[in-house]
Amino acid sequence: MTFFTKLGETISATGKDVSQKAKELTELARLNLDMKAKEDFIEKQYTEIGKQYFELHKEDEEPLFEEINLISESLMEIERLKSEIAEIKGKKKCPACGTVVEQDAVFCNKCGAKCESIFEEEAVTPGNENEEIDEETVEEETIDFTEQELHKEEE
Repeated sequence: MTFFTKLGETISATGKDVSQKAKELTELARLNLDMKAKEDFIEKQYTEIGKQYFELHKEDEEPLFEEINLISESLMEIERLKSEIAEIKGKKKCPACGTVVEQDAVFCNKCGAKCESIFEEEAVTPGNENEEIDEETVEEETIDFTEQELHKEEE
């Protein structure tokens, strides 16, 4: 009987140790998670301070940090890329507020400003009056070209 009593006591003590270790590991994990959350919060605050500093000093003639110039150049490049994307999608930017509008929009949907077309209309210069494209000629040429392509495919 003493064997079983000792075995029971050993199992009970081991169970308590395991339980204590599990509690310690859980507490360590919780503390590490809390610490990581605070570190992330601090990083966000640093970023916000940097943004505010940039906004205050972006117009300085000689900024204290070279990164201000790098950020300004990157922001201009981003705007250029956005304009390219809008052009590819057949859209344009409002000159007043920067909202992307349809290419054929005359006024901005957001601010109501007049949106000039990015494509300048060709002015008819003296001597060019006869160079206008005749729609019937274009249709005939297109039909002829299409018929030629069909004959090639049949052969």
